[in-house]
Amino acid sequence: MRARADFEAVLRSGVRIASRNFVLRASPNRQPRARLGIIAGKKTARRAVDRNRAKRLIREAFSAASARLGSYDVTFQLRSDLRAELNAAVREELAGLLESLARRKPPASPSDRP
Repeated sequence: MRARADFEAVLRSGVRIASRNFVLRASPNRQPRARLGIIAGKKTARRAVDRNRAKRLIREAFSAASARLGSYDVTFQLRSDLRAELNAAVREELAGLLESLARRKPPASPSDRP
């Protein structure tokens, strides 16, 4: 996702699941696949290397789980800079968030499809 309106729609009406380092929000979309949006601001992680590391780990986790998500817009918001976190722990946290979403989301009805 790139458009501001897409992000705002998910932030307004999406399912919210929070963890120590991330906030996941998701809402159904009319696309044939799940879409990802990442919010990683300078307030949260001052160094670009920390923001980029978080974005890379989020993309990896999303790519692995996107088939189970169906037609959803998913946003991740970074809550901390992850400097003290190991990659394995962050991957586990992200996988847990995405698994929670996959269990929580209602099945898409045929009328939801374009």
